Amino acid sequence: MNRLFRGRQLLGLSAVVLLALAASPVLAQPASGQTPAAAPAKTPYYLGSPVMDVGWTPGESPSSATEEIEDIFTPKEGAVDLRLVERPLAFLQGKANELADNTGLRLASAYTMLFQQLSGGPGDRYGGAGDFDVMSTWTLVGRGTENPGRFIFTFEDRFKIGSQPPSVLGRVAGTLIATTNAFNDRGWVIRDAYWSQRLLDGQLRFILGRADPSDFVGAHWLMNVNNSFVNRHFSGSPAMPSPGHGPSAGVSYRPEGLYYVTAGVSSAYGNTTQEFVSLKDLFTFGEIGITPTFEGLGRGRFAVSPWHMDAREADNLPSSWGLTVVADQELSERFQLFGRYAYSDATLTNIRQMAQAGMGLRCLNGSADDLAGLAFSIAIPRDHTAREEKVLEAFYRVQLSAHAQVSAGAQAIFDPSNAPTSGTIGVFYGRLRVAF
Repeated sequence: MNRLFRGRQLLGLSAVVLLALAASPVLAQPASGQTPAAAPAKTPYYLGSPVMDVGWTPGESPSSATEEIEDIFTPKEGAVDLRLVERPLAFLQGKANELADNTGLRLASAYTMLFQQLSGGPGDRYGGAGDFDVMSTWTLVGRGTENPGRFIFTFEDRFKIGSQPPSVLGRVAGTLIATTNAFNDRGWVIRDAYWSQRLLDGQLRFILGRADPSDFVGAHWLMNVNNSFVNRHFSGSPAMPSPGHGPSAGVSYRPEGLYYVTAGVSSAYGNTTQEFVSLKDLFTFGEIGITPTFEGLGRGRFAVSPWHMDAREADNLPSSWGLTVVADQELSERFQLFGRYAYSDATLTNIRQMAQAGMGLRCLNGSADDLAGLAFSIAIPRDHTAREEKVLEAFYRVQLSAHAQVSAGAQAIFDPSNAPTSGTIGVFYGRLRVAF
């Protein structure tokens, strides 16, 4: 236990050192050969998923393991010269690229910290947490072809920094949906362990193993708590009672690159903190989507995702169903919009309907790897006597260096549903992410 605590201290200390280096005026000048922040980046980087079709389904969330790994290995240009930190990280990433080229095994890791502060509410209004992820995808069959077979395996450690993690602040403020969910004190867990296979020149795909269905349906392109919006209105699918990581299987068909059909099933008892769960009751999900590219605009994705949860006799829980409608569209190389509507019969969630819209904008300071986001959401609770909760969130993310990002953001939560006497609550946050 002491060794684990010291390891967490070391990660936190490394992050503090990184920030200190970033603030140093000595290191604030571009390195030789590095593009200054004022020049547009020339890297193949998108606002949402770096590659629309990198995973099992085109509807895959940007927070899925395959999308995270693709994003980490997409070249980025930093605004600051952090050569003391970047040299060892670049060395490790170079070795990871060599390993992938030689064996098909790609390894990636990321350390992310989030700190949130409430403007009101009883008790402790601060929350801080760290998240250390190790991710891998191993192409064991068909490497270099249209029909690869990959084994995806990930694990992580989540831990609080200070008195409590940010995940509890929603209860403090009385919100219907958490100010963030992923940054909790869960500890070490195995997340993904599944096989992904493509056939028929990549048109037919399968997965089988341990996975989280919320990584594959009902997601928009800015749904990643590690580098985009933080409030669970936007960074999760709160109207869908996804069971978490557990036994899962699915099939996706993408014949011509314009549309796709996805269907899957998971154990209704899936739990990320447990390795073995019952298969007696099931959570089924699907998605039908089109992925057009409009001349003069860019890529788009428009999808409908129905789901159904079986009644769980072991937990004495009823069945439930619902659907999500998602629209993503790039308007230019810099500007993207998204919209999402979700309905649930609300027997398993506290949300009956949710509607939201948002945007992402990059290159505000000349760097294509910086990102600004703005989004608004309204959620209608299951309890018809409770208020409809509205959330406005804005953030700005700076690509500090090739492997480090810092973000600052704020949320305004209007009429928090579980705090009938509260008006508007502000949530302010900072985030640091180092990935290689």
